[in-house]
Amino acid sequence: FSFIKLTPGQLDVVVERLVNVGGLADVLLVAGEPFTRRTLERVRGLGFTGPVVNEYGPTEATVGTCTFPVPQDAGWDVVPIGRPLPNMTMYVLDAGMRPVPVGVVGELYVGGVGVARGYAGRPELTADRFVPDPFAGQGARLYRTGDLVRRAPDGNVEFVGRVDDQVKIRGYRVEPGEVRTVLVAHEAVRDAAVVADGERLVGYYVADDALDELAEYCSNRLPEYMVPAVFVRLEEIPLNANGKLDRSALPDPEADPAGPEFVKPRNVVEERVAELWTELLGVQVGVEHNFFQIGGNSILAIRLISALQGAFEIELRVRTIFERPTVAGQAAAIEEQVRAEIDALSDAALAVDTEGEA
Repeated sequence: FSFIKLTPGQLDVVVERLVNVGGLADVLLVAGEPFTRRTLERVRGLGFTGPVVNEYGPTEATVGTCTFPVPQDAGWDVVPIGRPLPNMTMYVLDAGMRPVPVGVVGELYVGGVGVARGYAGRPELTADRFVPDPFAGQGARLYRTGDLVRRAPDGNVEFVGRVDDQVKIRGYRVEPGEVRTVLVAHEAVRDAAVVADGERLVGYYVADDALDELAEYCSNRLPEYMVPAVFVRLEEIPLNANGKLDRSALPDPEADPAGPEFVKPRNVVEERVAELWTELLGVQVGVEHNFFQIGGNSILAIRLISALQGAFEIELRVRTIFERPTVAGQAAAIEEQVRAEIDALSDAALAVDTEGEA
């Protein structure tokens, strides 16, 4: 009997390099990071038919806190972390240490025989992280994990993100982990990471080709303030020695290696469209830049449509920005609309002349 334990990031590296992973071990144990359905399907697709177990547990709880045996027909975008192991407890609590309802995000507190006594030589940190257990007998303690989770109706716990990863975007609290979950659910995205860059979110994704539709895809599934302002395609998500996201190795979102070369406007329509983009976004743009990859979002798309309609005195639908997210595409749409309106006017004038002759 054998088993292998890997982080999802390490597992992705393994399946990337092996044609058949069926002989890895009898049991596959996954821990340390969110385990996505995409990674699970790749493992199954490369021949691993044995049991797969998703495990969760901080070092302060003697590593293992809960497990989730993954069924063959897993249907989650991110696999749950499951239920507590014997003699362990798990609570999903709000800032006042009150249990939150099913489906509501809260901080995970763990208790039981596995919880450590504290941090050696760190009494202040121990007092902050190891707190009295209000649901157990005197002397019992809980460990504040700093992890954001929610409890599903079936009792299993689902990982959402980290408390210290929470960011404020225009006054709203955002868990980047929730945004990442949406990104990795896209059929063409193999992996993703979402981080804050000032007052905006940046979505890094791994795919074979640049995906211009990601902004619209996210807009249909997330509130506007949770939609990344910039999307950057990578060959792979950088990992540290522990197999977890290496934030310091993520590239500058303004230097997207998969982005287009700077192409200057080639006619007066592209010039005016580019000027309106610059006024709205505060950056110089080329005709092949993607509106949603350089700071645009659904709210700014509405403002852009209004500006385009005013500048060219035509009618355009907001969906034009999503369907044609580049300067070149929008300029072409404007020219098409102008020609259509001219043709309509010509037809109307012809009809008037014909009636006059009659």
